[in-house]
Amino acid sequence: MRRTIDIQSQRRQLNPWVQKSITLFLNTSYLDAIQVVYPFGSASPERINNRDRRELILAHTSRNIEQLFQLLKQYNKFPYDDPVWYMLKNIKDCFERNPQQSRRIAETLFNMTAEETVVRLESAPKINTQVGPMFTQWLRKTFKRLPREAFIQSTEGICILDCSEEEGKRFVQETLNQDISKRPDLIAKSGTQYIIGEAKWVGQPGGNQTKNVEEVLAFCNLQRGDIRRIGIIDGFPWAVYGTNGRLIESKEAVLVQESPFDILSALLLNDYLTQFVV
Repeated sequence: MRRTIDIQSQRRQLNPWVQKSITLFLNTSYLDAIQVVYPFGSASPERINNRDRRELILAHTSRNIEQLFQLLKQYNKFPYDDPVWYMLKNIKDCFERNPQQSRRIAETLFNMTAEETVVRLESAPKINTQVGPMFTQWLRKTFKRLPREAFIQSTEGICILDCSEEEGKRFVQETLNQDISKRPDLIAKSGTQYIIGEAKWVGQPGGNQTKNVEEVLAFCNLQRGDIRRIGIIDGFPWAVYGTNGRLIESKEAVLVQESPFDILSALLLNDYLTQFVV
């Protein structure tokens, strides 16, 4: 996606909170620091015992499909992401009723070596990328939480609304008179200023990552009254240069960096909220 603002010579044209977030990414150990918000942790390979390993390799090399499938069914993982394996494995008579799918999966497995099949089965599980709960947990540990009535009456300092998903949605719709389809990730109050926000982790360009960015921008675009809407985005969209030294022009980065809205890293959220405290 072609940029319309020269980020090298015209950076001051960007939203100030976008500028601060880019600077944070470029000039600090940003990815290390963001671990406090998104603690992805680490993962280790899951080793298969020697007997099962030998049986898997034998079934694979002898192309014994039935035996290979029986062995693979005992594991929670599969050597690759297959769209129907879970159903074949867990639904009664699904293998028998769908021989074409069974042959297709077998062919895919036999396109690997026996050793590769086992190695993939043993590979480290995907690190948890359910970042919504991570952001919420960090928010609850970082800011003072108040129930609905105390939240409304608060006029000093920074606080967040402490309530259920449905109660939060209803509060924003009815009390703040905002058009939303779900509870925002952030319902905060700084002094007398209400702020609501959507938070996303965007680890790479493309696919659902683009959708996540567009959701945040659409949310911010529906500003109504004196309620502030912000986007809290972290990850790839704050990058400016690739390893080849060229400007990154992926849609996610350009949309976020050239957005007129207050889009910022979670690491700057306290600074953002503090500006409204009198």
